[in-house]
Amino acid sequence: MQTLTEKQIEDVFERFHEQLLESGLTLLDRQHIFDNRLRADLLFRDKNGTTVLVELKRKEVTRDSIGQLIEYHGMFASPKIRIILAAPFIPEAIRKSFEHFGIEYVQFSMTQIEKFYHSIKNRVKDEVIKKNITLPKTIITRPLSEKIIDGNIAFKVTYNDKNWSDVCSPNVAKFNFAKRVWCRLQSKDDDNCQSKQWKKKELDKPRAPCYDSVALKSFSFYPGHFHGPKRGDNEPKRCLGAKMGKIAIFTSREPNANEDERFIMAIGQINNIRTLADDGFEQIYCDKETGLFFLGNNKPKFWKYYANPNTDRIVWSFGLFRYLYDTTVRNIIEDIIKSERLLPKEKVNAEYLLNQL
Repeated sequence: MQTLTEKQIEDVFERFHEQLLESGLTLLDRQHIFDNRLRADLLFRDKNGTTVLVELKRKEVTRDSIGQLIEYHGMFASPKIRIILAAPFIPEAIRKSFEHFGIEYVQFSMTQIEKFYHSIKNRVKDEVIKKNITLPKTIITRPLSEKIIDGNIAFKVTYNDKNWSDVCSPNVAKFNFAKRVWCRLQSKDDDNCQSKQWKKKELDKPRAPCYDSVALKSFSFYPGHFHGPKRGDNEPKRCLGAKMGKIAIFTSREPNANEDERFIMAIGQINNIRTLADDGFEQIYCDKETGLFFLGNNKPKFWKYYANPNTDRIVWSFGLFRYLYDTTVRNIIEDIIKSERLLPKEKVNAEYLLNQL
């Protein structure tokens, strides 16, 4: 028995897409070419009206073969477009990368799909017969529904008294220069955040002295990088546990406050993860329109909800981020809704974010 071509695999997925992928899919096109010349093997609309782009592979997915999917993500990343890869085998490291970028995946048995194809190839085009055909349960080895549901993240953001939308005041900058590692490093530069160049015009990113100074203005952050030669000086840290569509929580604490006083100043849904091609640094963006911002005195306390997995101590220690379970984020947002201190628009946003879990 010869190995199937991608076209033959495509025949099976085209006609049995509801059994192999998910119910409620409507076929829109096959070998669809977009305006930017990228091609989709199969194009569907799901039951929610979202466009679903499906890419099929007949061999194991390797690092060299994922560029197309990442390119699709970069071109089409949108709440109205889903990207699905179907392949015989996808290594765990690549699956984590796909989950990180919001690319869904299905694994199928080449042996089983080959047997099935040859058993129905002479009648596969008959739509009446199709309804009476039962697919082997072993044809799909990792279904679409079997994916990681937790992908939330909490960021540690250096305190800023300009609502994380401008450089710190001189007094706060002085404290941060003395107490915060990155601030201390950049304080030695002539163009540190207190130099005149940063006061000339409104800040944005990438034109800002640090990510913290525009964290809420751009509603984004980055996972950090390593210092020193042991891990490669300036090597970016990876945050593959954060997932597109999940929730990010921005936290900070005031100067001289204890760690247990760490507060939450914003909550948002992750809607874009960008990697800079030249240095590999990631920046994780949230949707500002549906975000929650707590800039007054009633900020939720982070450690009321989060506990370190390996110790009872309240300590953040190293790193700029922590992964959060859905249950943790759900408890935070439910308490915020119960507080009855939200404006109507804020309540709508809180309920929206809750529904994303």
